[in-house]
Amino acid sequence: MFAARNEYITGVGAVLVMGTGTLTKLLNKRDYTVDEATVLSHFFTNLDRNVYAATDNMPSTLWAFLVGQYSRSALSMRDRFLQTFDDMEKKHSKGDIPEDAYVPLPKMAAQIRASGSVNMAFFLEKSADFLKKWGVAFGHASLKDADVVRAAVEGVSQRFTKVIENPDPELGAYEEKSTRYVPFTKDDVIVPPRLRASRFGDRVVANNLALMEAYAAVAGPIDEFLKSRIFDRAQFKREDAFVKTVNAKSFDIRRYWLPLGLATSLGCSFPTRVAEIHLSQMLGHPHEEARLIAQSLKEEWVKLTPGLLTHVGERPYFRDTPPAMYQLARELLGAAEKPYYIGDKNAPRVNLVSHTPDLENVLLASVLYEYADGRDFNSLLGQARQFTDEQKDRVFGEYLSRRDKHDLMMWGLKVGRFIFDCVIDNGAFRDVQRQRATIQLNQRFTADEGYAYPEFVEDEPELRAVKEGFDGLMRQTSELYREVASEFPDDAEYLPAMAHYHRFLYDFHPRQGQYMVELRTTPAGHHSYRTFYQEMWRVMNDVVPRFAKHVKVDFTESTEGRKSQEERAAERREQIAAEERAKAGGASQ
Repeated sequence: MFAARNEYITGVGAVLVMGTGTLTKLLNKRDYTVDEATVLSHFFTNLDRNVYAATDNMPSTLWAFLVGQYSRSALSMRDRFLQTFDDMEKKHSKGDIPEDAYVPLPKMAAQIRASGSVNMAFFLEKSADFLKKWGVAFGHASLKDADVVRAAVEGVSQRFTKVIENPDPELGAYEEKSTRYVPFTKDDVIVPPRLRASRFGDRVVANNLALMEAYAAVAGPIDEFLKSRIFDRAQFKREDAFVKTVNAKSFDIRRYWLPLGLATSLGCSFPTRVAEIHLSQMLGHPHEEARLIAQSLKEEWVKLTPGLLTHVGERPYFRDTPPAMYQLARELLGAAEKPYYIGDKNAPRVNLVSHTPDLENVLLASVLYEYADGRDFNSLLGQARQFTDEQKDRVFGEYLSRRDKHDLMMWGLKVGRFIFDCVIDNGAFRDVQRQRATIQLNQRFTADEGYAYPEFVEDEPELRAVKEGFDGLMRQTSELYREVASEFPDDAEYLPAMAHYHRFLYDFHPRQGQYMVELRTTPAGHHSYRTFYQEMWRVMNDVVPRFAKHVKVDFTESTEGRKSQEERAAERREQIAAEERAKAGGASQ
């Protein structure tokens, strides 16, 4: 009764498409018991599709907990929710939760059938503990974002996640399956129906298979290299910290092999007004997958807010303008020169296009403005230009010296702009793109800018065979991309690997620059985006050194930083376990 819908035939060449709301089969497909289906239907809008929304019965804290599990679990959100009942049963059997908070799944199902009113005490407590642990103790601030309309989107390509996470709807909140903690397989790769039915279909499938087989095969030599050359087990206090450090670094290296057509899972939340605009854009998108998932999202959200979203549809403006602009650009600009850097770590990645003229004095005037009653900005700017170096340092120092690592700079530093033309590998762009308070203008995802090498792979003799295999696959993928792009420029975006470079324009104010640099240069971060933002800080330092010296950029060696983070996390897990044991002991007395 609750199994996945029958597959149906659609598209050019009668291409087989799953009836799941996405281009992939149902994640964790299985039949649910009557009680499981009753409970799931109370909290989710469907049981048989990869796109589903939370109903109004879902508390925001529980939603945040379930979304947060995507980065740690390969389960669907529905199955992870059911797993919470197993967690509750284990705690109950140990006497760790009071009897009035214990609600086994059959009991909750009976409550729903009887009245729709359920006891959520355990779920809310578990959610609150999770948010406290990960949102506060470990700094995962995204879990604290609020939501209005929410959805799980599973079986979505890495390429299309960038459309859902487009920075235009800045008020959106997202959590995506991590490449650092969860392995991927060849079954996770999407080939759009139109492309699969084309003359390139078999070659694209074979190339994806080769990339995924290499992703799995290089795990052994990379893990051995990390254990023998990079991380010394004797320097770790705990075995689990050592294992987690090696695994995370290994995944960081291996993700360069993953194609953009790789299926992943995403939780997203939008204010309804933002969702309305965003759906209109996605419904007119040139990608078949984008239109399909947008329609699926609309179907689920209309169940919750029919008065606000029923009228949303494809807009000619969003549908017709992009192809017209591509045509105009070709007419006016001609064919682009394709530099095709191959693994050149010295290729320019951060190019300053422009910045607000006289930016340092503009910032001085803006931070004083709120505290200079009766003075207009131009007069303040004129006075700032007359300040001595000591006076300028004093203004920035007074404004910023009391800030600790958890404080954003105050809003007086949101005046003025930097504009950078950037090139970065697709894997790192996944993380860079999340900074949605910036303005980002993206070119297509191509293989024409070349590709980056994973950390250590280019220079270490022990990884020479890994490098040679990597070069062969990246060049093969690049050549196939060019052939496909000549006929299917949109569908070709599924072919590049995460190693391939992506070009985009990055526009932001100084305070946003501070936030990004401090967030993304922490030692535990990925090597690629760490060096990207370190380079960006150096450019900012050339323009506004008195401001930049207050930005807490981190140049610590990354492998030591990863070790330190995992050691702290292990200590924190041990502390939490001790607190829970003490709490359980007190409850039993």
